[in-house]
Amino acid sequence: MTPRAWLAVVAVAFGAVQALLVSDVALGWDESIYASQNDPRRPALAFTAPRARGMPWLAAPLQAVTGSTPALRVYLAVLAALGLFAAYAVWLRLRNDGSVPLAALGLSSLWITVFYGPSLMPNVAIALVSVFATGTLLCDAQRAAPRWLPWAGGAAVAAATLIRPGDVVPLLGALGAAVLIHPRWRSRTVSLLMPLAVGAVVGAVPWLVEAQLRYDSVPARIRRALSTQSTGERFVPDYQLRALDGPLLCRPCNRATQPIPPVGVLLWLAGAVLVGLAVWLALRQVRRHRSRMVTLLPAWVGGVTALPYLFLVGYAAPRFLLPSYALLVLPAAQALHHLCVRREGSVRRSVAALVAVLLAGHVAVQYRVLDGMVDSQQASRDRWAQVAEVLGEQGITPPCLLVGTDAAPVAYVARCDAVHLRRVAGDEPFALADLQEATTRQSVALVLRSGQQRPAYARSWRALPGAGLPSGWRLYVAPR
Repeated sequence: MTPRAWLAVVAVAFGAVQALLVSDVALGWDESIYASQNDPRRPALAFTAPRARGMPWLAAPLQAVTGSTPALRVYLAVLAALGLFAAYAVWLRLRNDGSVPLAALGLSSLWITVFYGPSLMPNVAIALVSVFATGTLLCDAQRAAPRWLPWAGGAAVAAATLIRPGDVVPLLGALGAAVLIHPRWRSRTVSLLMPLAVGAVVGAVPWLVEAQLRYDSVPARIRRALSTQSTGERFVPDYQLRALDGPLLCRPCNRATQPIPPVGVLLWLAGAVLVGLAVWLALRQVRRHRSRMVTLLPAWVGGVTALPYLFLVGYAAPRFLLPSYALLVLPAAQALHHLCVRREGSVRRSVAALVAVLLAGHVAVQYRVLDGMVDSQQASRDRWAQVAEVLGEQGITPPCLLVGTDAAPVAYVARCDAVHLRRVAGDEPFALADLQEATTRQSVALVLRSGQQRPAYARSWRALPGAGLPSGWRLYVAPR
């Protein structure tokens, strides 16, 4: 089989595994907010400054037909599989050997990729766009691309900017720096970067327009987005390592209670060794300039895109580093290919057998983590459904409004709206007077969990019976 055929096999297997293992998982918190925006069956939940409209628009075609979560998962799994094939197929123009499908296998075998591939979350899409855009620029730089390919990379960057503008900044920064540093590319800076820059500008337009309309200015929205996501901590790369096998969001991270997983250390160490070996081998190829950059560019861009999440963000989530993993698996796979295949093309069978055993062990470990994560997340998200069921039994049915820190995911299941009683410019302000007025038109309920105090405005609200509620959850209903 050709490398392209093997890549197709990996992509099909990736799509099938997602559909089989993750399609029944209920929507998560962020997914609920994204999915509600264009769902004709539900109110649109509060959409805050850091978010972008790309993910809701991605789900909109399916939501026009059905509101089924499994259908949405399968739809997204198919898109992720197609994206995986397209992203790595570009690299076959640069290195048409087994390292490319091996790199795709490396990314798609991670539990993080399988879990988030069919999720209405931006990280897998950003990862695949990063691989694709880096490949199209390198093809263009080495004159190995048809005229349309660089603009396809620009279109992909436009889509990524629609989905998550902040993650596109380090990607384009790394690619731009590479072009300026490289002596043979510097003279073609404008032509090489033009498609990607145009794509980023086009993709940013909706976010910029919304910033002007809702927040009065772009800087105001950026400040609001940064304040929403800030924890006050910086330079905490160990947080990402601690979260490598969960939780899905380590915020706040506690070094005393969140240990560093040994498997995570081994994975990062093995990856670093392989990437280092590939870079060392590439630097030795003094006279083979073109093949050197096939290794050095993804290693450089993968490293740069990881820096914001390692040193500027004071909390962690395993999905944050997916774009870096997606790029770094390319040089890592090239190192493995070098170890397994001699220069004349014959296979070192003993080395290949050892690598196959290690890869099988890696897949088994990733599956074990994925299985545990799916079970724990389903159990956690089932609690939202239980609370929504109790609300329905007590007559809190649409149109209805929920308040409380944990109201949003419950509201999505119950098909209610959810609000925060905080008046922040642009963030869909909702004050106490608005809440009091809402009680004259619809059912209003307060959702609380263990340790959360009932606010003063709800002191007179009626407590609903606790039967059927998950442990620690409480509900209070406002008088009509």
